[in-house]
Amino acid sequence: MKTKFIGLDGFNEIETVTSKERLKKYSHKSLKKFARISKTLISEAATERKEKRSARKAAKPSRVELHYMNQRKQGSQKLSTSAIAVSRAHSVRNKALRHSGQKPSFLKGKVALGLATSFVAVSLCIFASANTMTLTALASEKNTVAKDKTTSTVKVNDTELSKTVHTELSESMSEGEILSDGYGLYIDKQLVGVSLDKDELKAELDKLLEEHKAKYDDTTTDEFNNEVEIVYGSYKSKYIDDSEKIVSNNKDKFSFILYTDYETVGSLDYDIEVKYDDSKYEDYSKVTQKGKEGKVKYIYRLTYVDGVQTDSVLKEEKVLKEPVTKIITEGTKERPVEVEEDDSDNNSSSNEDSQGSGTSSGGFIWPLPYTSNVTSGYGARWGRFHSGIDIAAGGCYGQSIVAADGGTVEWAGYDSSGYGNYVIINHGNGYKTLYGHCSSLYVSAGQSVSQGQSIAAVGSTGDSTGPHLHFEVRTSGGERLNPANFV
Repeated sequence: MKTKFIGLDGFNEIETVTSKERLKKYSHKSLKKFARISKTLISEAATERKEKRSARKAAKPSRVELHYMNQRKQGSQKLSTSAIAVSRAHSVRNKALRHSGQKPSFLKGKVALGLATSFVAVSLCIFASANTMTLTALASEKNTVAKDKTTSTVKVNDTELSKTVHTELSESMSEGEILSDGYGLYIDKQLVGVSLDKDELKAELDKLLEEHKAKYDDTTTDEFNNEVEIVYGSYKSKYIDDSEKIVSNNKDKFSFILYTDYETVGSLDYDIEVKYDDSKYEDYSKVTQKGKEGKVKYIYRLTYVDGVQTDSVLKEEKVLKEPVTKIITEGTKERPVEVEEDDSDNNSSSNEDSQGSGTSSGGFIWPLPYTSNVTSGYGARWGRFHSGIDIAAGGCYGQSIVAADGGTVEWAGYDSSGYGNYVIINHGNGYKTLYGHCSSLYVSAGQSVSQGQSIAAVGSTGDSTGPHLHFEVRTSGGERLNPANFV
């Protein structure tokens, strides 16, 4: 009886061994030849396994490589299962022969060589099919990676392929290039490298962020200002590199946004309170409580983009020390004799109700001839805005104040505005001048005055810290200007 089988050289036939007579046909020489061939095949297989094992240990395969190894392993297992089944069938047949007193038979050398060659061919076919199926499965994934454009955190996707990866996959398959599964690093949608280990790549990016904020305190946070993304897919082998090298070689492409706290301590201006004493003369002024500045802590949240500050927001304000109000006590009792003497000394009586030209010269002169000493300028002062300049010196009380330019008296009197006794002159050319805290007034509303005419005497009425002249320059619309630009 003959059995047909398919070998590498076509159809062949072998005789089926069924009796002792058939066994006698196989000589000792055939047995030795079959054993030699089998030994060679077994030795080659053992050497190949040893080389593969050494290569795997040296390469330390990643999970991506293990994926392909599992595919190959599944193919090998299928072949091994078939080989085991055939081996078991031969073993059962040989045991039956021994039980009947017959010797086990062996296939001829040609049959053994044919089986070995067929085994190798089938292995190659299954391995190629497994790789083709893997690439086809990867290419069939059409979901794109979700993009969150409002944040700059690193996005990692293990299951989806981006549109760029699909394009590279198609090009590589058409060009016959070798592809490998990996994790591509994209900076602003541009592929800069591929790593086989996602965790290592993510760790290198985190390390880069930590280095960027190393010199700041624990309240500091930072992130990438541009779009940084890790995408899983199949990539050309030329892009694959070590995670550390990928990040290091592309440091100049990253943009950082950093947030940090900045603390500073400032001062709080104290208030000034004036108390009046009717038992004291109006030239009396004394500080009964010294003012002390307070302290406040400010915490600002600063924003830096690539080392340049772009924003500052007050995060917290905490008062460390409250300010102490300065209290000044002033007298309100007039000195009739002293005022008469002062008026006489300054020829004030001759100026009362006297009419001037009322004509403006177009320029201003210094309003207090007694002194040119400015004790307080125009601008911020004690947490408030000082709308004029203060002119004072020792012995200035009662000294004559003159009109800076000719014009018409618009106001002459006392009110609760804080100026005490004061005069306003309208110069008719778009400007007005104010003279405040006067002890006596020599003019009245509606009166015409000339430039240099005596209009009042220095005093300390109203909200005043001592005898001085408060002088202002205003526009006709009421805007207060810096007098230093006019006198």
